[in-house]
Amino acid sequence: MEAITNFLESLHFSPIVFGLQIILFLGFHMTMKTLIYDPIVNARNQREGRIEGHLAKAEAAAANAKGLKLRYEEEIKAQRLVLAQELKDATEKSEKAAAERLQQARDEAGKLTDDANARLDDEEKQLKASMDQEAGKLALAVAGQVVRNSLSEDAQGRVLAQLKG
Repeated sequence: MEAITNFLESLHFSPIVFGLQIILFLGFHMTMKTLIYDPIVNARNQREGRIEGHLAKAEAAAANAKGLKLRYEEEIKAQRLVLAQELKDATEKSEKAAAERLQQARDEAGKLTDDANARLDDEEKQLKASMDQEAGKLALAVAGQVVRNSLSEDAQGRVLAQLKG
């Protein structure tokens, strides 16, 4: 141990100065810890706490946004289905109305055709009847002419009387 003491004395080592230096260092350390280190550590911890709080809020907002997005997408799908059904119904309704109008037009055309055919049949019958009458008159006239030309007046009167009667 004497070697160590001799060595320390050669370095002009004083245990009192060394003890005072240790006391001053510990005092300085405690003062710095109280005045600088603790406030810095507290500020850093508060900052980390705020950051974690903001991150938690951001994550909650992101989850909420994701939930809203899913809900809106489902609503959009539901609305698209409703609109597709409405379009289908409207298309079917318009096609049905068009088919009904087409059938009505066909029915009217059929009635008009039937009426025209009936009128044509009536006119044909009237024309045949008038032609028969005219043919009868013409036949009488021709027969009268033939009788006049070929028979005597007495015979002509009897034949004309029979033809008229």
